[in-house]
Amino acid sequence: MIETGDADIISGILKRQDRENTMIFLEPPYKTRSAKVFYLRNNTPDIIHYTDLSHRSIGTQRGAQYFEQFDSDTSLNKQPIHNNALNFKKLISGRINTIIVTESIGDYLIAELHIADKVKKATFRYDSVIPVYFALSKKSSLVQCLPQLLKANRLLKESGAFDRIIDTFFERLHQPATPDQ
Repeated sequence: MIETGDADIISGILKRQDRENTMIFLEPPYKTRSAKVFYLRNNTPDIIHYTDLSHRSIGTQRGAQYFEQFDSDTSLNKQPIHNNALNFKKLISGRINTIIVTESIGDYLIAELHIADKVKKATFRYDSVIPVYFALSKKSSLVQCLPQLLKANRLLKESGAFDRIIDTFFERLHQPATPDQ
């Protein structure tokens, strides 16, 4: 949708050469860390080391890039699909036995799908310094507002507002729902 201009802005995106053809990345990145985490069913043996991934069926998202060692490892049984929520459903049903996903997306989906009592994070994870951006479709009518968007993005980053918003979101996500929610 970003490529066609049907969507104006996307968040949580990594800057890659091929994406710069269709998107304008708003500098600075709104966060600079991105943990890739493996999730398992509660009754599944933990993943302590990278080598523990062998002989597992691993749910991935089609087209996603995780980290070089994992992405280039052709010995792993990766099962790509288009949707991380579906990966969690496959995990719960036993059709796969682990998932790799960005930690923030995984934690969000676990809360949304109400499966926190059924899954756990593996000990092994890949933490890296990776700039994460908002990007604007080059076909969006908002391109004319680019200077204002860049200024607002910079102010939100420098003031710490992005970090506060993210922290507040995840604090609320992990709180039990009240009857009026």
